[in-house]
Amino acid sequence: MSDSDGLLGKADAFLKRYRPSGAAAQSDVPVLTEIIAEPAATPAHPSSGPPAERGSTGSELPELEQRLKQSILDAIGPHIAKFVEEPLRARLDAHLQRALTALSAQVKTDIETMIRDAVARAVELEIARARGPSRGS
Repeated sequence: MSDSDGLLGKADAFLKRYRPSGAAAQSDVPVLTEIIAEPAATPAHPSSGPPAERGSTGSELPELEQRLKQSILDAIGPHIAKFVEEPLRARLDAHLQRALTALSAQVKTDIETMIRDAVARAVELEIARARGPSRGS
């Protein structure tokens, strides 16, 4: 029992290291029970900055969105490639194996047919040549 108590104590000490201390640090982080006002709902103050700065955030959103998309794609790209590439390679290997087997059988049949035709023509020519001089004499 003392081992588990010691382990829990160490875990608590570890977590306290990263927990903000004091009420000021904890009030900076919103929690789910707090209601946060949207920026559009808050009234604009004249001292909040020139209008050009406030308008620039709207034009920065597409750029930010594009950078975010690219960083996500860069991060997950190798993983997606691995998960897609391995099954695709296995399927392609199976399809290629079946295609090569069928092609090999067809080529073998074609070669046998060509050899039979060539041998048959050669035999016919020899028979014709053998019969030709004896009839003509």
